[in-house]
This record gives sequence, structure tokens and C-alpha cells, in this order.
Amino acid sequence: MMERKRYAHSAGACNFHMQFTPKYRKNVFAIRAVRELCRVVIKEKAKKLGIEIEAIEYGPDYVHLFLSDCKNYSVAKIAQELKGYSSYKIRKNLGKTIRPFLWGDQFWSDGYFHESIGEITSETVEHYIKRQQEKHWQSKSTDLNETSRLGQQTLDYYT
Repeated sequence: MMERKRYAHSAGACNFHMQFTPKYRKNVFAIRAVRELCRVVIKEKAKKLGIEIEAIEYGPDYVHLFLSDCKNYSVAKIAQELKGYSSYKIRKNLGKTIRPFLWGDQFWSDGYFHESIGEITSETVEHYIKRQQEKHWQSKSTDLNETSRLGQQTLDYYT
């Protein structure tokens, strides 16, 4: 459960659900190596910021994040930091793999979705993610076995 936390001079909960989409909603997350590297680098950046990632899940053309302990940053700053860092790392390490999905140098679309979430249980997060995943993955016709092989060597090197 995402609970209220006590700090030196405050108490409360500052939790967000965020969704980022790749530029032009390309199905880049159908590639397992891209999903795995994105997960690693987003967790890495969140840790540096002192933000907890309660859940991170993917559809073929988006990533859902459930974040907690965000009291030190605005929503815009969180999005800027996570998108900027992950875009740089993904393009640097899987550039050849994702090049067919990009037009220019941008990985993420300009915008993002966000909503503040209160105290919720892990079961609620799991239910939401499962419902979203079934809906989005079933609606896309991707060959996951084919795209999963792309970029695996680069991912193995990075992790």
C-alpha cells in the first residue's frame, strides 16, 4: 500500500500515475529489449531523484508509471527528468534497434498523462495494470517473438 510518510517537517502522500508515449505512438515497446532497458533507466533516474516506482508496465506504444514519494518535485519536473534521461539512454544504447521507429532524434512524444492518486493498495494497481494491458496488447497486432530478438545483445551489454 502506498502510505502517508512522515518527514522532518511534514507528513503526507504525494503519488502519481503517469503515462508516456513514444513519438507518433510507434509500437517500440513491442521490442522486449527496449522495454527492459527503459525499465532499468527509469528506475535508475527515479532512485537518483528519491522517487519510488511502485509499478511500471508497458503497452506496445506507451509506458504506465505509478510513482510515490514525489513531494520534492512538480509533475512537469518528474516528466522532464524521467523522459529526458530514458530517451538519452535508450537512443544511446539501442539506437540501431529503434531507428525504424523514430523520425528525427526524439524518442518520446511532447506530452504526457498524469493524475494524482491517493492511498491505494497494490491490489488496485495490479488490477488497473492488468485491465489496461489486456486491452492495449490485444488491440495491437505485433509479433513479439520477432521484435523481442532485436536489440537483445545491446541490452545484455548494458545490464
